[in-house]
Amino acid sequence: MVANPKREALERLSMHTSDKNSELGFATNSPFSSLPWTQSPGQKYSSAVNADDTWTGPLANTSAEDTKTDVDSVDAAFSGMLEAINNAKYALPKDVDEDDPAADWPNDPG
Repeated sequence: MVANPKREALERLSMHTSDKNSELGFATNSPFSSLPWTQSPGQKYSSAVNADDTWTGPLANTSAEDTKTDVDSVDAAFSGMLEAINNAKYALPKDVDEDDPAADWPNDPG
């Protein structure tokens, strides 16, 4: 048995994606990234839009809500991408037989 190279590649991609998501303040592979008492990235960034020392009023409130919605949508897309990578990774065995074509991934088809 040898380590599954495709799973190892997906693990590296998962860690890279998680690091980049973390830099942006989005959900990561961390078990603490989706705790119910933490603010969403949209809440964090939108709170500055209509802060007392920035801008207040009905238009500021609308702009803050729009910012929250947009940032949370980007967070959902990036977090969904990380989840898809992790699902693909976990669907693969950690080890494969040496004579399995998967052991030579990426295989040269020609």
